[in-house]
Amino acid sequence: MLERLPGAAISVFMFIGMMGLLAACSSVPAELSYSPESDLIPYSHTLVTNPQLIGKPVRWSGLIANTRILANTTEIEVVYLNLRSNGLPEQQEQSPGRFLVRVAGFLDPQLYAPGRSISVLGQLQQSQTGHIGEHEYIFPVLRAEQYRLWPKQKEIEIRYVHDPLDDLMWTRPR
Repeated sequence: MLERLPGAAISVFMFIGMMGLLAACSSVPAELSYSPESDLIPYSHTLVTNPQLIGKPVRWSGLIANTRILANTTEIEVVYLNLRSNGLPEQQEQSPGRFLVRVAGFLDPQLYAPGRSISVLGQLQQSQTGHIGEHEYIFPVLRAEQYRLWPKQKEIEIRYVHDPLDDLMWTRPR
């Protein structure tokens, strides 16, 4: 069928197909989507002193540092990491800070364990003073509306072992 189409039509079909693949690979999961995206408040530690942002929507992500079970709520302390285009936290060595997520009900701390990646869509609440070790810290707090606990990342170690016969195979006698 493609051989009957002119070259321009084939190019258009290929372009549309590639754009569809790119859109599928880079979109945020449905449970984390928000419209309009421009209304989402980016993470900044300066927002803890900005009371007019209370109730505004956010979509943040990071690594779980701690999970506490309260009477009717689960509180998750998260080390903030930037979001990739697919909503997954970007693994990096630096973080601008931490935040607290409050989820109604019980989330098992064995599943929502330190080191797991999480992305949260919610609303900013009043900041809370707490501690990281003995260091006093002001945590931005958000009430979770939607969240996603990401599957554990499997780390694969790749080792290259030099094959001594490889040199013999590429060496020609003179």
